[in-house]
Amino acid sequence: MEMKTIVKKRTVAEDTERENGSEDCETPTGLNIRDETENGAESVEQGTLKPGSPIRPLVSEEEVRKLAERLYGIIVLEMCELDSYDDRNFMIHADSFVKNPILKSVSTNGYVMKIANSLDSSDESFFYAQNEIMLHLNKRGIKCPVPMQNIYGKYHSVEKLGQLNHVVRLLEYIPGKVFHGVPHPDKLFYQAGQFIARIDSALKSIDKEMVAKRQSIWMMENFPKLKDFLYVIKDEHHKDIVEQVLDAFQRRVIPNINEYEQGVIYGDFNEHNIIVNKKSSNVKEYEITGIIDFGDVCYSRYVFELAIAMAYMILEANDINTGGLVIAGYSMIRLIPLHEKEILRVAIAARLCQSLVMGLYTATVDASNQYILSSQTRGWNVLEALWAESDKDLLERWNSIAEEYLTRSS
Repeated sequence: MEMKTIVKKRTVAEDTERENGSEDCETPTGLNIRDETENGAESVEQGTLKPGSPIRPLVSEEEVRKLAERLYGIIVLEMCELDSYDDRNFMIHADSFVKNPILKSVSTNGYVMKIANSLDSSDESFFYAQNEIMLHLNKRGIKCPVPMQNIYGKYHSVEKLGQLNHVVRLLEYIPGKVFHGVPHPDKLFYQAGQFIARIDSALKSIDKEMVAKRQSIWMMENFPKLKDFLYVIKDEHHKDIVEQVLDAFQRRVIPNINEYEQGVIYGDFNEHNIIVNKKSSNVKEYEITGIIDFGDVCYSRYVFELAIAMAYMILEANDINTGGLVIAGYSMIRLIPLHEKEILRVAIAARLCQSLVMGLYTATVDASNQYILSSQTRGWNVLEALWAESDKDLLERWNSIAEEYLTRSS
């Protein structure tokens, strides 16, 4: 039995060794139950995250067992909680010897029960969109979790837990390992670029109205709002870099935002959301086989999708040059216009800033969540190295790496 860590949102600080092959159900660090105060309710009413607002669900394992039985007819045989940024996720296995009156068949791979945070749960339509998108991609050969219908014939329900409402879903577990921690030859980063472009291509037939109203602090268009969270940065040098990136984004990206091609994007192509499997049982080579976590799907710019993917792949490799391999794969499916390439460095830096600052912020809201600070050093080092480059030199290097890889591969 393989247990996979599933994340709502991964920051660059959350770089501890986790993979989808552990049978241990250890309680993740920092997943304590916090009081959901009036600040949490206020964050829901405003529709966006406010500094200091606790939004994670207040739920016990016994309540999860009862939810599984009442909503899905599942008698839980095994369960463990998975790491999550602001949701609560539980890996569960059903007792196959008990006849299920709700599910047509019981998955031998298990399920993930996802209990959404109170902020996201205030927009029920967004979960409808996520469910539709997952079903849509599966039909088009892109493997991702399949939502299960509950006793009401729906793919999600709204349940009151503690003092707030939370959306509850059950997704079929996708076996495999996460991208983080497996061997990374150049080909795997090239595949990453191809895979995210494939996803965006498949999402072109999705009605943008399903996600067009979606707003999140993590959307790249909302990067300027990060200034409200800068108080969490204690290192003045780091704060100066973030302020420089904010200024560059405001000057170079925002005024031209309508020039960049738009579409429905996945929005969080990080190393913990990508599923890989061995090409065959007797080789060590992995290939990308699936994707999980659709909590950041939105109507946005394709250049931001590419920048997000490049940011996380560069972090995983700890090598800025890896960006050229991602570009090589991505460009095989979608041509990257020059005016998009020219802002890639700024957009990638913006994503790194979002991830680093929001990681620090999370630690201030939940003091026990210190595990997210374990690897901030590498993240800041990558950001500093990226920001020390010039747009021209870096783009030339990435283009050269992409061309060399494609020539070699052909």
